[in-house]
Amino acid sequence: MPTNQITMFSKYLNSTLWLICIAVILSSCGLNSTSTKHKNIEQWNLIPLKYATGFTIEKYQNKTRVTIKNPSDTSKIIKQVILVSTSDKSTLRDDEIAIPSQKIICSSSTQLAYFLELKAYQNIVGINSSRYLHNEEMNKLVTDKKIARIGKEGLFNKELIVGLEPDVIMVSPFKTGGYNAMKNLEINLVPMAAHKEMTPLAKAEWIKMVGLFVGKEKRANEIFNEIDKKYNELKKMASGTSEKPTIFSGKLIGDKWYVPGGNSFYAHYFKDAGASYIFKNNKTGAEPMDFEAVFETAQNADYWRVLTSSVVGFNKKMFLSEDRRYDDFKAFKENHILVCNIREIPFYEQNPVKPHVILADYIFHFHRELLPKDYQPTFWNVLE
Repeated sequence: MPTNQITMFSKYLNSTLWLICIAVILSSCGLNSTSTKHKNIEQWNLIPLKYATGFTIEKYQNKTRVTIKNPSDTSKIIKQVILVSTSDKSTLRDDEIAIPSQKIICSSSTQLAYFLELKAYQNIVGINSSRYLHNEEMNKLVTDKKIARIGKEGLFNKELIVGLEPDVIMVSPFKTGGYNAMKNLEINLVPMAAHKEMTPLAKAEWIKMVGLFVGKEKRANEIFNEIDKKYNELKKMASGTSEKPTIFSGKLIGDKWYVPGGNSFYAHYFKDAGASYIFKNNKTGAEPMDFEAVFETAQNADYWRVLTSSVVGFNKKMFLSEDRRYDDFKAFKENHILVCNIREIPFYEQNPVKPHVILADYIFHFHRELLPKDYQPTFWNVLE
């Protein structure tokens, strides 16, 4: 080969080698870059829940991601928040909330139930109302003006709310007076959809979410596990009964009777207590019905459940004065009306976290022989 051709070939070879080397280096850099990128991706670990369908919990380092959904349609995400264990709020992103939250507002009594059970009084700065509040410690904090009353649903005092400078406001995403009324306040709104859960234990499990906000995650898990254990022990006990007394629920409100569906939250309670709910359908919500339609189905039912906010000392005579036709029901004639008067009993501020107690009350009335002789109902008593 001539000398000039050899020289050209050598230059070509050297150039090719250099290009290969550069390509290898660039490729290596790219791989390292990709590798680093993947290392920075947050790998969230899902924390399993047992019953609740309205929220999920995921963990990554010092962060907890809470995704809140509609329990009636879990494909719909209502909101997602990231909780960060830090005291330095300046490091937070827009979608992050520092925990434990020191200043929380509860816009309904059912939300407050979880905080009371966790004894997280010091985390509350505002509540919706203390009209039917029975908890002595909370009432004292309200009286001492350490906890403010922000008003009723739909009539919240926005100026007062802003002045409290809350870290978080617990709201209902399904009520226009709650979520919509406060969504422009530039305060972290956390939707609570527990009341949409279809079973008592699913509703109770929301204590785990609340526990995250107040720094009592471990305690919340302990409380729920105890509730779950007691509830299922009672349920198993009642499941062995051969007789299933029938029951219906509610009363006239105006000219309509709002009847819970056959697959409703209340129907699950009755079934677990060894009773048979008289309205057999697959509906989960309440359906407005005329008196005649209710009477046709429920006139011979064994028991009647009534939740009321009547005057203290509410009795059968007062109940009958609301509608004279009530005494045509078998349950009325046989003194089998189970009543809970929220003016006398802390139903709303306790029932989300006391499903085992409520179940025991029902079992006491339906199958008294299953419980100790000295058992005394807490929420549901016979209307005298």
